[in-house]
Amino acid sequence: MLTFRRVHLAALIADWRRTLLSVIGVALGVTVVLGVLILKAELARPFDSFGPALTHAADKGVLEVTPNVSGRLPIETVNRLKAEVTGADAVIPVVAALTPVDVAGDSRGFFLLGGSCQIELLVGPFDCEQRARNEKPADGPGVPLQIPAVIAERHGLAPGDEVHIPGLPAASAYLGSTFPEFDRVAGINDGYVLLAPSAELAANLLSTPGYATAAFVLPKSRSDIADVTTDVERVIAGVATAGPPRPHLPAVFENATQSFNLTAAAGIIIGILIAVNTILLAVEDRRAVMGTIGAIGAKPLGLFAGMLCEGALVGMLGGLLGIPSGFLLGTYLVDTFGKSMLAGSGGTITAHFTPGLVALGAGAGIICGVLAMTGPAVRLVRDGPLASMSSVGGVQRARTIPVWPLIAGAAMLAGSVVVLQVFERGRLPLNVGINGMTLGLCGLVLASVWIAPRAARVLIEALTAVRPAVARLLGADFRRYTLLFAFSAALLAEGTSFAIGAHSMQLLGTDQIAAQKGELLPAALLISAQSVLDQRDGRLSGTTFEAVARAAEGRSVSTRWRSMISSGTSSRLVVGVSPGDWYSQGVYAPTAGADRFWADLRGGDIGLSEIAAGRLGVAAGDTVTLPTVQGPQQYRVAGLFTPRMVNDAAVGDIVLVSDTLARTDWAAGRDQVAVAYPSPVDAATHRADFVDLDAGLWVYDDEQWRLEATAGITRFLRPFTIGGYVVMAAAGLSLLNVFVLGLVQRKRERAALRAIGVTAGQEQAVIIANAGLLGVLVAGLAVLGGIGLTYLWSLGSPVYYGIKIDWGVLQSPLRAGVVAVFALVLAAAAYPVIHARRLETVEVLRTG
Repeated sequence: MLTFRRVHLAALIADWRRTLLSVIGVALGVTVVLGVLILKAELARPFDSFGPALTHAADKGVLEVTPNVSGRLPIETVNRLKAEVTGADAVIPVVAALTPVDVAGDSRGFFLLGGSCQIELLVGPFDCEQRARNEKPADGPGVPLQIPAVIAERHGLAPGDEVHIPGLPAASAYLGSTFPEFDRVAGINDGYVLLAPSAELAANLLSTPGYATAAFVLPKSRSDIADVTTDVERVIAGVATAGPPRPHLPAVFENATQSFNLTAAAGIIIGILIAVNTILLAVEDRRAVMGTIGAIGAKPLGLFAGMLCEGALVGMLGGLLGIPSGFLLGTYLVDTFGKSMLAGSGGTITAHFTPGLVALGAGAGIICGVLAMTGPAVRLVRDGPLASMSSVGGVQRARTIPVWPLIAGAAMLAGSVVVLQVFERGRLPLNVGINGMTLGLCGLVLASVWIAPRAARVLIEALTAVRPAVARLLGADFRRYTLLFAFSAALLAEGTSFAIGAHSMQLLGTDQIAAQKGELLPAALLISAQSVLDQRDGRLSGTTFEAVARAAEGRSVSTRWRSMISSGTSSRLVVGVSPGDWYSQGVYAPTAGADRFWADLRGGDIGLSEIAAGRLGVAAGDTVTLPTVQGPQQYRVAGLFTPRMVNDAAVGDIVLVSDTLARTDWAAGRDQVAVAYPSPVDAATHRADFVDLDAGLWVYDDEQWRLEATAGITRFLRPFTIGGYVVMAAAGLSLLNVFVLGLVQRKRERAALRAIGVTAGQEQAVIIANAGLLGVLVAGLAVLGGIGLTYLWSLGSPVYYGIKIDWGVLQSPLRAGVVAVFALVLAAAAYPVIHARRLETVEVLRTG
């Protein structure tokens, strides 16, 4: 400890400018990581309402019983739990859903919750039974709902106000009363909660009569947990699973989480490379001192450990410095893009600062610092003290980069393509796709580290013919700092490639999805209780469907039914249609024998998407076992099909069945109605007939679909694009850090060059040439990397978004990426160019 303080800590303090710049470099990487992770965590928080947030007051080992068919736990199963699980203190069924609600002209997302007064055992007491006996709700139309008084006052709501829920006709529900115990529900969707009088009434509002969303089992004591768990699993076998309360993320967010993991991984790579650059440059000038210390008796292992501890200390300081900026970035991402992604889902979010961010920031910084210091520390021990002593004044010999980064990078790039091609067919778990794309990014980084210096050498030789003096100085700098240049190029190329890839996928997805209805069902109106990619299970009630049918005035009406089979982080969509009618043939394309396929579906067989077939390992004619609301059942596979139009769940794992089978075996809800018209013009003319039903419906003709689909896919994919540009901006800021650190590091060397005749203008020209060289190389690498990442992303699109987004090369993302590269590089070089004029040559040489 004494040695570390006297040698390493003293050096960091004495050389405080370089230490500060190294700390700032690490902070930039940590900022990106924290910002993305905050957004990811806050997007998941509303869905904690179904489990962890709902049971926050339960002081026993509560078990959540979650049905295998999402939101369809039969009441018969709940009754069996109450009768047969003798060690349970209570079995509490709940019906719950996140939904947008329009009250008094104000549209907000709410968590609709129905259950008995036993809910107090989960959220805490709020005088439920006494209020039910003594307080009469205000008069109003439909089912009376309770709302926290704090929320009612915040938005000017009053008892008696009608509540409009999408998919339900007018006068279905209203605000009956308020309750003051806000703390009981403050963690549930940020307190935006509507309480229904009972689970049965809530189920009717959500069109799931006879089913609960989940049930919570409270053991009488902790010693009974094992016995209770055994009894619960026996009762629910084949119908549901039991475990600790967990969030109920929609499938589209499970997929989005994987994409955010890619952004976070890119940020982590950026953070490590920033730390490598800044710490590598800062530590080089001290290698001679460290070598001298080793020569007079310090043990190599002690020096090695001390340098790693140095890296950990610098990294920790950088991580702590990055926490405020990371939180501000996370808040911006949540307010700008998180709320946009959740629009229509019913979820309410805001950024929360938690103590865990401190540990996360410090931990990420320490990892970056240690990894960055490992290289110099290993080189010091490997070269020995004498070799290190000879490096006085910084790096004196040319750095060479071996060929292994190119070989490893090419292998990673090839491996990522193979992985994503297999993943495209649904044969690998969901997280493998993002891991494959991360592998591709790492391959790009390694390949760039090898390619950039060699390409730069060629460009420098070409510059010699035009500006020989500048080229000689640039070449000398380049030979001394080859590793630094390579890492800087790889750093910015990785960030820019990610930005180009995300931007390209946003534009490709927007264009292709927006055109789907006009290409497949041009002369129809599509009617739904939710907009495109609203991330919720919207349904049209029976009453609403009857109103739609009357408004159709005898025209052909086709209904789509939907349910979801849940299994861990993966979801399987069950879709019920009228087999072979105009709607089913327009939206789902059998891969072989269409007439036979539809006939078999009418006979009770099922169709599988290629992804579903890949995950289940079956083909046409095979028999497969699937969960249903009654338990596992066997079905014959009629054949495979390709979905041709995006579904609101954005799931590519789809089971296609007849509408009758969907209702009986999976309790599917009616989620979309299609009405056929003679022409697109007729359809557009009659759109207002359904909008005017006052049931909160989204009615799509071709133009409306184009608008809503564009908005839906844009708000869903834009955060990844912005995340990509944020990563890229952090990489650009790191270049400024490296340029400034280079000026500090080479102050005495620059003074010596001035003394022998190098002018300030020549030094400025070298900095500009260095920036231009870096920009040209990074732009070329990033364009190739962005095109490649777009290709990998498109391979995974059937799994992530439920439909294939065809790969393409778009000009606008490439132009934006290249312009951003040069803007960042020139901005990074601006201060060093100005600062290069200020150098007191004699003073520096006297004090050096």
